Amino acid sequence: MRLAGWYTGLCGVALAPLALCLINLDPGRGFWVNLSVAAGFVALSLLGLQFLLAARWPRATTPFGADVVLQFHRQMTALIVLLALGHPIVLFLWDSRFLHLLDLVDAPVRARLAVLSIVALLALVVTSRWRRVFRLSYSTWQALHAGLALIVVGAALAHVLLIGYYVDQVWEKALWVFYTAAFVWIGFWVRVVKPFQRHRRRLTVVAVHEEAGGSLRLELRPATTAARKAMTFSPGQFAWIMVGRSPFAITYHPFSYASSALHTERLTFIVRAFGSFTSALADVRPGEPVYIDGPWGHFSPDRVAAKGWVLIAGGVGITPMLSILLTRRDRGDTRPAWLFYGARDQESLIAWEQLRALADDPAVTLVPVLSRAGEGWTGERGRVDAGLLRRHLPDDLTGLHAYVCGPPAMMDASCEAAVDVGLAERSVHSERFAMV
Repeated sequence: MRLAGWYTGLCGVALAPLALCLINLDPGRGFWVNLSVAAGFVALSLLGLQFLLAARWPRATTPFGADVVLQFHRQMTALIVLLALGHPIVLFLWDSRFLHLLDLVDAPVRARLAVLSIVALLALVVTSRWRRVFRLSYSTWQALHAGLALIVVGAALAHVLLIGYYVDQVWEKALWVFYTAAFVWIGFWVRVVKPFQRHRRRLTVVAVHEEAGGSLRLELRPATTAARKAMTFSPGQFAWIMVGRSPFAITYHPFSYASSALHTERLTFIVRAFGSFTSALADVRPGEPVYIDGPWGHFSPDRVAAKGWVLIAGGVGITPMLSILLTRRDRGDTRPAWLFYGARDQESLIAWEQLRALADDPAVTLVPVLSRAGEGWTGERGRVDAGLLRRHLPDDLTGLHAYVCGPPAMMDASCEAAVDVGLAERSVHSERFAMV
């Protein structure tokens, strides 16, 4: 019922502006002109919904999962581009006299705003799709993304209001005031309300330790009483964090919890130094503030009643598995768990001593798999595939659920391998929250 409610609400908000076209439909303008207007209205309303999706509003994200919402955000962008481009192209094809609106020197302001909105939208898509080609850092891209999004929506709204054809009636004005106020409120909530909440719930760095594979272990404790709410999570979940700077910083980074969900007096995150933010963590000192937005994610065994778990991790993807196993131990859970941990070599095995201690439990099977193992390595070599899983898993997989975390290509291959050995697709879980 909750999902159905969200789907209904989404369609209602997206299609509401079409009421303007239907009520004020002017047959004399022709079908194609009215179709063009409809495409523009739907594109604008969908843009507003994109702000809501990007705001990480719990009530909108929790029913689906962060990775599903992110994927939907990307798919919606493709539809918005199609509708936004279709809006003027239909006009140009129907009547070439509309082409004079592309003359930015003599065109009216409303036409210039339309061009600005579409150009900013295309720039937003291109810089997101090919961020690495343009060598944009994550923080630079995120600031650019937010700025371009504001230009797209602001210019589009001004374009509609200056045309004025659909803002004559009181109820029409009320509809556009509502849409504008909603856009402003979402921005205010994201950029003002949420940062104040994060400041009240801030944490403090207790220690920073070097880990294998060029990773860092970040240990945190609550700095305020309100921060204890940010310390509560389910094993396998992740949070967005910012270290040392202002809670109003634009860029937060997603990291999985790497500690037990039962010991919330101290949080642990293990981060691999990759990029300017994670590399700078090596210079973080105890006492620095940490702002956290979380927990997020559906990647938790707490959500299903499984008879046991097949955990498949690659690289720093071991962190949610570590949280799952630590929580299992602290709860006194006796269900079996198999951990397949892929890494390049022995020196790249993160939290190895912790994992070995957890594997002292006879119900926990630890299987490290090295792709570039040295001559003295006697364990598994290569990559996690169906053959390797069959060698270590029982014949009867009934009731087992698999959890996969790691680089995208590794996750694709491991999910396929888990299904190949007999696990049902609905029993294989992964969560992909990489932005771009």
